[in-house]
Amino acid sequence: MKTVAEILRAKPQAAVYSVTPSTSVLDAIKLMAEKGIGALVVLDDKGRLAGIVSERDYARKIVLLER
Repeated sequence: MKTVAEILRAKPQAAVYSVTPSTSVLDAIKLMAEKGIGALVVLDDKGRLAGIVSERDYARKIVLLER
């Protein structure tokens, strides 16, 4: 079985993109679309991990709201 490091090395782009907790959901979705990625790391004002936001989070919310 591959390791996470091996999977990451095989990706064409090694950049990690992030947003802050105050970033709007729309801006986060736009960034994911622009970069062709499905999730963003959320960093607090000191650069510490605050969480992860994904397309799935947003899609699920929209479906549950029947929009």
